[in-house]
Amino acid sequence: MTSADSHETRQVMIRLEKLTKHYPGQQRNAVDGLDLDINEGEIVVLVGPSGCGKTTTMKMINRIIEPTSGRIILNGEDVTRTDADQLRRRIGYVIQQTGLFPHMTIGENVATVPKLLGWDKSRTDARVDELLNMVNMDPEIFRHRYPKQLSGGQQQRIGVARALGGDPTVLLMDEPFGAIDPITRDRLQNEFLRVQSEVRKTIVFVTHDIDEAIKMGDRIAIFKEGSQLAQYDTPEQILTAPADDFVAEFIGRGASLKRLNLSYVGDIDPRPWPTVSVSTSIAEARETLRNAAESALIVVDEAGRPHSWVSPEELNRAGEGSSLKEIGQTPRAIVEPRATLSDALNELIAARYAVTLVVDDTGKLQGVVDIEQINDSIRSMRASAVTEARASLGGEP
Repeated sequence: MTSADSHETRQVMIRLEKLTKHYPGQQRNAVDGLDLDINEGEIVVLVGPSGCGKTTTMKMINRIIEPTSGRIILNGEDVTRTDADQLRRRIGYVIQQTGLFPHMTIGENVATVPKLLGWDKSRTDARVDELLNMVNMDPEIFRHRYPKQLSGGQQQRIGVARALGGDPTVLLMDEPFGAIDPITRDRLQNEFLRVQSEVRKTIVFVTHDIDEAIKMGDRIAIFKEGSQLAQYDTPEQILTAPADDFVAEFIGRGASLKRLNLSYVGDIDPRPWPTVSVSTSIAEARETLRNAAESALIVVDEAGRPHSWVSPEELNRAGEGSSLKEIGQTPRAIVEPRATLSDALNELIAARYAVTLVVDDTGKLQGVVDIEQINDSIRSMRASAVTEARASLGGEP
């Protein structure tokens, strides 16, 4: 096992000592003598093939599954034999299908744990509103709705908000985005990472998807079949220095592309694009586009947010009394600086003008990212990987 040395100075929030689970009638243990330290404020992703013990390990942490032997140390306290219900109230839990109570409103769902903890109504209501705002669900709009009135992505956001209800120190997430379509999944992942940057919980995250593990994890635990820990390290180390052939095969080909999940749009400078305001006249817009090297204009609203793409043909068809508010196509490929370059590439592939628009947290346009900029990042990553590999072998950089 390789350790992530750079994280050793951080406080250990969860320590698993010789944790074992044996089911009667089974020849092999589901989890066999696992030792694992999880640092405070980190997302640790458990990943591996089906039946490797990752989900069983996570469920033993809050004792949904009782361990056969071993110890679970939570913030210095051995919780292996404490009251299981009290333990679970200290640990948030998010599952793939959200597990929302269908007969309860969104506000009542989010308030579940605060009520169990005996919080008064005013404190509970304030916490519900705080969490709904945190996951970008306006309390005035969503508090009194029911789960069936929400999309799958919205339900998953509420599942996260409910898990954070009692302000737990630890959050367990069991393939939370696995049942969501790919586009919504990317956006939920980004949204969750934004929330985590604010709340800094200690998170154990189970997935079968190595790309998701690389994107979400501060550290990744890769399990082999038979619940053996193949490697526990940072995503960067796993991609550049897999511990053995199993890890290398599990990562698969395209390590450079996978490293796009470690680089962010905010790490590169978006390039400019010809832009006009919705208040610009049609004649002025035509002149701007005529003098531009690009094949279309980005129209922004009064706050500088992308409003539409406008082509020469659309400008030529528009009468002089027309407004830019009335013509053009709505932009679809939009990312924020915290999105990964992998997200940007996914958006760019289907984008109208082969670029992804970059906006800040307020939605204001910052520029665009194109395929050449992403290619430059890939080339830089490959060069860094070669340098690291040579250095690890004692060769010249």
